[in-house]
Amino acid sequence: MRNAVQLYLNGRRVEASGDAAFLTLSDWLRDERRLTGTKVVCAEGDCGACTVLLGRPDGDRPWRFDPVNACILGLAQLDGTHVVTIESVATPDGLHPLQAALRDNHASQCGFCTPGFVMALLGHFEHHGTCTPREAKNHTTGNLCRCTGYQTIVDAAVAVREPPPVVPRYHTNAVAQELVAVRSEPLELHSSTHGRVHAPSDLAQLLALRAAHPDARLVAGNTDLGVVVNKGTLWPPGSPRHAIVTAKVPELCGVRWDGDVVVVGANATLGEVERAVYDRIPELSRLLRVFASPQIKAVATLVGNVANGSPIGDTLPALLALDAEVQIQSVTGSRVLPLSELYVGYRNLALDRSELLTAVRIPAPVPNTLFSAVKVCQRKDLDISFVGAAFRLERDDVGRITDARVAYGGVGPTAARLPAIEALLVGQRVEDSVDVVATAIEAEITPRSDVRGSAEGRRVLAGNLYRRFALAHTAPS
Repeated sequence: MRNAVQLYLNGRRVEASGDAAFLTLSDWLRDERRLTGTKVVCAEGDCGACTVLLGRPDGDRPWRFDPVNACILGLAQLDGTHVVTIESVATPDGLHPLQAALRDNHASQCGFCTPGFVMALLGHFEHHGTCTPREAKNHTTGNLCRCTGYQTIVDAAVAVREPPPVVPRYHTNAVAQELVAVRSEPLELHSSTHGRVHAPSDLAQLLALRAAHPDARLVAGNTDLGVVVNKGTLWPPGSPRHAIVTAKVPELCGVRWDGDVVVVGANATLGEVERAVYDRIPELSRLLRVFASPQIKAVATLVGNVANGSPIGDTLPALLALDAEVQIQSVTGSRVLPLSELYVGYRNLALDRSELLTAVRIPAPVPNTLFSAVKVCQRKDLDISFVGAAFRLERDDVGRITDARVAYGGVGPTAARLPAIEALLVGQRVEDSVDVVATAIEAEITPRSDVRGSAEGRRVLAGNLYRRFALAHTAPS
């Protein structure tokens, strides 16, 4: 059992042990490695100042280096990976063309956020010779500029032509093989100050650890837990932590199609799912496109969003409407449960303490089905839902609804389907009784007021979301 994190950093093998192994990647880079180009502002994964490139051997794009937020990644998650930072971008001969373009377009004002913008845009330029304005904006969705110099940053990205890639200067086949071997070894970090973190290397080890330590926190992408740890609300400074990191378990990786069902492993990222369902469930892919920033989607997992159980989880209404199921495993066996039966209360899941979610199974809609999923929030990008909704209506040849699924999030203690509304829809056409159905939805839900809005506002919005969906699919008279 290894007790030190091993990874490559800008082409060199490095190790983190002792108390340093419990740091976030950003703090370790800055405090232990003195690589201070990686900046920290929000410590929430929101501003992108800490962006670095991360390469991993698994997933749908092995060793494709993706931008990630270093401030919410724990080092144990990075065992057997390769991290590339802003310090590696320039060469002894001068700036990288992207850096030069930012300088020449006066896109660096105070300069604090500039390294993060460089690394986020490199996630595009490592694989493409040019960048359109839309691509520049999409790839910097997760980056904030306090000086509001966004247009010049976009102009700089568009001005770059055929820049030489950075990653091949540091990452070779020999490095990749070495890191694959590292990932095959289980890891256990222990500190009298910080507690214990396990990183098993196969599913059997993970299930045994879960049975032995049911109170340990499971860590996959860490995009939610990392925030509350940084804020001191989980494992405050001085209190020992106990976590089990799933990142190296190969049985949990990947997205695959099993006939008409897409099977999403617990380690599969939102970005992987977005790409995998692009052709066969395009509406789900579109929803994931605005779920979060590229940095978040490169590490956050769909199963993590499901296991979090938040009533405003962005994917939950869509998954409920699609009749998704969850694969549950423990040392004693496995079972499959409809997602609609998983939530038994506010963030309370129908799981035994030794069980964990290992996959989500999502059926693709059959032909002649209307499916729509939407999240409503105050910002277009990188924001928490106010209300989420999804509608799936199967129809016969004359347009009558033969099966219906209506699901909402943010209007009750859990995301949930509305069976009474579904029964009301069966036998009708979409254009029939639109206001009657919308009014019934408003009466069925139980929203509450909070800092994001009032219960009445959520109620009216829920009804209007159905009205908009129905009217969008009603033929003009």
